[in-house]
Amino acid sequence: MTINGIIDGLAISDYIRDPARQPSLSASLAHLLLTRSPRHAWMASARLNPAWEPDESEARQDLGTIVHAILLEGDRSRIVVIDAEDYRTKDAKAKRDEAHLTGKLPILSARMVEVDAAVEAARAQLAASEIADAFTGGHAERTLIWTDPGGVTWRARPDWMDDDGRMLVDLKTTGGSAEPEAWSRGPLLAHGSDLQAVLALRGMTALCGHAERSFIFAVLEMAPPYGLSLIGLDPQFHEFANAKLDAAAKAWAACLATNTWSGYPSRVCWASPPSYAVYAFGERAERDHGEGDVSEL
Repeated sequence: MTINGIIDGLAISDYIRDPARQPSLSASLAHLLLTRSPRHAWMASARLNPAWEPDESEARQDLGTIVHAILLEGDRSRIVVIDAEDYRTKDAKAKRDEAHLTGKLPILSARMVEVDAAVEAARAQLAASEIADAFTGGHAERTLIWTDPGGVTWRARPDWMDDDGRMLVDLKTTGGSAEPEAWSRGPLLAHGSDLQAVLALRGMTALCGHAERSFIFAVLEMAPPYGLSLIGLDPQFHEFANAKLDAAAKAWAACLATNTWSGYPSRVCWASPPSYAVYAFGERAERDHGEGDVSEL
């Protein structure tokens, strides 16, 4: 199956396997290429790596996967609630494994209570927010596939967009803090979510034409009080992410053209101390030296 355009109803398993007409670059592959190496991106590509196999183990255990199914799709059909305290008993293990084999999402009953509480908290906070209509109506998990003027094929899959495609929202769950500054300084960059946002906006422009559009992250904490924050990228962040995507496209195109996927540099890389570490050490040394002087008076 090779497709192009805006696709509704494409299974996530088909999306991951890359149904584009030629090997396509996603935000996650671009992030790997830029933060690790082209070889890592090649390994993670279902179209390029003949030995590629989907790694579903983490997703199956991720509460976020189940939150997505309920909040975005209103779909509980894939959820199998197992009435057990843990998976140490033979019966619980068997039910979990059976669910996995049939493509279901197993979850312990106590954890399901947490998921339902998180979903209800998210709905209440969204309803009182600037994006009150998010995840209601519109289109969930549309696939975007397009080829840019440079010949690079891209794919993106925003969690949700409104009917006119002007507002795109992606749901992120976290076991840590959803406080906007903390999340922006940590997971946003660490996971390449900035690339995800800008790539989806690029896709909508390529497929639907220029228009004012926004991409918002709805970040939900998976522990009481299930705080939710709404985070977008300012113009400077957009410029930064677009520059990274351009660099990834250039590297991807060169690797495809030569079928050469380099790993880490073969030369010795001499590490220098980061400025914040030097500053922190200097501050500590000055403080300790000052305290020593005081004690001698």
